[in-house]
Amino acid sequence: MIKEEKHSKIEDIREHLYDPKDKIPGHYFEGNLHKLKYKVSNDWGGDSKFNEKIEDNNMKKRKTSVFKIFFVMAVIFFIGALGFAYYNFKEGDNSFSNDKIDLKILGNAFTKGGEELTLQIEITNKNNASLELANMLVSYPSGASDNVTDAVRLPRDTIGTIKAGESIVRNIKVKLFGEENSIRDVSVSLEYHPEGSNAILTRDQKFPVTISSAPLSLFVDAPENATKDQNFSFNIKAVLNTSLPEKKPTILQVSYPSNFIFSSAIPEPTFGNSVWSLSSLSVTNPVSVVINGRFVGEEGDEQIFHAYAGATTENDQSSVNVVYNSLLHKVLIEKPFLEAKILVNGQDAPSYNVSSGGNISAEVSWVNNLATRITDAKIIVGLSGNALDLASIDGGEGFYDSANNQIVWDKNMIPELESIEPGQDGSVFFKFKSTSLIGLNNQIKDPQINLDVSIKGRQPNLGSTFSDVNNFSKKTIKILSNFQIATSALYQGGSMPPKAEKETKYVVTWTLSNISNTITGAQAKSLLPIYVDWGESLTGGSEKVSYNDVTREVTWNIGTVQSNTGFSSNREASFVIILKPSKSQVGSVPQLMKEINLSGMDSFTGISINNKASSITTFLPNDPNYKSESQRVTQ
Repeated sequence: MIKEEKHSKIEDIREHLYDPKDKIPGHYFEGNLHKLKYKVSNDWGGDSKFNEKIEDNNMKKRKTSVFKIFFVMAVIFFIGALGFAYYNFKEGDNSFSNDKIDLKILGNAFTKGGEELTLQIEITNKNNASLELANMLVSYPSGASDNVTDAVRLPRDTIGTIKAGESIVRNIKVKLFGEENSIRDVSVSLEYHPEGSNAILTRDQKFPVTISSAPLSLFVDAPENATKDQNFSFNIKAVLNTSLPEKKPTILQVSYPSNFIFSSAIPEPTFGNSVWSLSSLSVTNPVSVVINGRFVGEEGDEQIFHAYAGATTENDQSSVNVVYNSLLHKVLIEKPFLEAKILVNGQDAPSYNVSSGGNISAEVSWVNNLATRITDAKIIVGLSGNALDLASIDGGEGFYDSANNQIVWDKNMIPELESIEPGQDGSVFFKFKSTSLIGLNNQIKDPQINLDVSIKGRQPNLGSTFSDVNNFSKKTIKILSNFQIATSALYQGGSMPPKAEKETKYVVTWTLSNISNTITGAQAKSLLPIYVDWGESLTGGSEKVSYNDVTREVTWNIGTVQSNTGFSSNREASFVIILKPSKSQVGSVPQLMKEINLSGMDSFTGISINNKASSITTFLPNDPNYKSESQRVTQ
């Protein structure tokens, strides 16, 4: 018999479909199924298109509802925008902008230097809000300098409130200086608070003014090239164009490059070596200044002179405060055609410092820097100075002309000087001594020796013509001052001779001597041995002697020592020290002080001087009470 099926096929599929334990391959559960209601006919053969229509209608209904929401929001936004625009239109625009502040400066864009220039400043507030607590500030260059910090600032103009649409007009007067055709800026700044705000804002404007002519003009007449150690001269002329705008003194101030050594000027400077008074300057009477010196730089160095003319202050009449005009001049250091270098004791330096009474060896080294040969060369060295020992001059291969204090070398003495090829070099030598300054009845102030060297020759030109080639150089030898310290000690009290574990007191005296140059910042120092104690200073307030019980150092702060000290005047310091030797020192001659170190600055040479004095012992030959057996420690 065939077994009857309990369910139909559809029911069987339905049962498997919702069975969680269904194991039929290919079935996947992706979520819960929900019942959907469809309108269907009672018959199996109903039209499926009808169901599809219902689904499409449902989808269309969903899309339509989303569009409606978007449309409604757009309408609301549009209405709000119209309302906001209407409100702004009805109430007015109260927004604020710095660009709506019109700041105009009206006046002549050209002026003569030093003349009063009137300018009109117009401020217009084009905002719909007021400007509160408004202040106007005006500044302009005080002189011809471009230094922004050197400016004239007019008193602050307190305007107050500038209402919306209101214009404010102010008139100011300025005096501008500068070179002809230079441009100076007048700066105007408006500070204010926007209405209803605590913020401080500014509106700035500049008005350029061209200087049509300066109150005075400066001109320079000087070479653009120079050689090392040769004389260099330049002329600066001040010409007055109009009457000077200030009643303050007018001066010319020159700033020199670091490698320029000033020697003289015509007329002589009013202050130092770089300031001249222009009090005699007038429209019909220009002032000229001729400055002489030399360069010590190297080949290729560019040196710059800067000249200023202007008014001073009442407190300082040695520097320009308000610049009427200025100029600069550049000089390039180049090789000389026929070069001669002076070496002293084997060194090539701008100046030299030696001790008095010493031997000095010198050399003149020459070279032809031209591309052509030089013929008939001659070298001349002139010697001078208040510290030169004339009797010690030795010209070597040269001829010493004692009448003119010159040493001469030519082709008769040095054959190479007859014809010097391009790049050829050589040297000549000589010797001399400086005068000893010790023991002189009349002391020499600022002792020095000067060497002036000239080298000459002829450069062949076209045909049989020649042109002269020459070079000059100078060196200064400065003599150091003989700055010394002497020491002595005298028995004051206690055991004599000194006994072990007993005290003996001594008075120590330091004495200075200084011959020629002023010494500054002088100081003397020494150390006490461990078995010697400090007593007291005997100099009072006249000399400053101190003792450091930690370092055991005795210091004399001397300060300035004038020349001829120890001869026409005395400087000394005295103090007491206490010797307490040990039994281990019995039979010895103990030290009372270590060696003394003396230091100071020679103001003439600019060189630090350091000297020493030997240590002090119980051997006291200068003590009138001294006996030979008194120097050794006894039991």
